[in-house]
Amino acid sequence: MKTKMKIILAAITFLAVIGGLMLTSIGSTGTFYLTVDELLVDKAKAAGKPVKVSGNIVGESLKWDPEQILLEFDLEGENGERVTVLYEGVKPDTMNDGWEAIVEGELQEDGTTIIATELLVKCPSKYEAMEENGEVPPEGHEPTTGQPEGGYE
Repeated sequence: MKTKMKIILAAITFLAVIGGLMLTSIGSTGTFYLTVDELLVDKAKAAGKPVKVSGNIVGESLKWDPEQILLEFDLEGENGERVTVLYEGVKPDTMNDGWEAIVEGELQEDGTTIIATELLVKCPSKYEAMEENGEVPPEGHEPTTGQPEGGYE
């Protein structure tokens, strides 16, 4: 076999291995990113799969068990439909009614509960811009004083 042919076969084999690794890694880490409303429309399709869901926190549904470090709350979509989130971890200080949260986890087979592994409550700084524009921020948001807390002097 000529040297040129060996190099071509080695290059094809190398590219096939790299392509296979890329496909398997993308397939195992891919998640759906949906709103609560989108999730509930396609809940049969998303059940049992990793999902990333955004919605507004329903303050009245918030249950915090500090002994088990277990947080339970509902996320609400724009249509008023809800999904229950169970999160085992530290409760963020910014868990307020009406604030937007993003959870990442797995939608259970019942299609109404997410076992979350990640919880992110969106930064309230967007409400500062709302205040500056004269808009009313969600309930539970404390008005800003214009002075940042902490920092250096």
